[in-house]
Amino acid sequence: HKTEFKIHDLNTGPKLPYSDNEFDVITNSLSSDYLTSPLEVFTEMNRVLKPGGTASMAFTNRCFPTKVVPIWLSPMEDENHIKIIASYFHYSGGWEDISVADVCPAGWVGMRDPMYVVQARKAR
Repeated sequence: HKTEFKIHDLNTGPKLPYSDNEFDVITNSLSSDYLTSPLEVFTEMNRVLKPGGTASMAFTNRCFPTKVVPIWLSPMEDENHIKIIASYFHYSGGWEDISVADVCPAGWVGMRDPMYVVQARKAR
């Protein structure tokens, strides 16, 4: 098995340069909030994943407000962001077992650095 990473501007080209059913896992860290064509990107992720493969989208509440898609700021709340990413999986189709993991590190009382992972499995 090999691990591969590739830098690819998904806003200028949502088509992924890979064959169908090529990967077991896809991870995307800290960029879901900047996708201008999210349904196309999620459809492409589904295409390149093997049946039963997992896609994981990680994000925090930190962003560049002038660069994120407008929906990300309305409202700027973790629960809203979770729903946005889950809806990308839902409406792009072909996904099952959509779930969220709270991976927020422990912090001082009353303080947290929120981080979440919304993930789904490609339908078999």
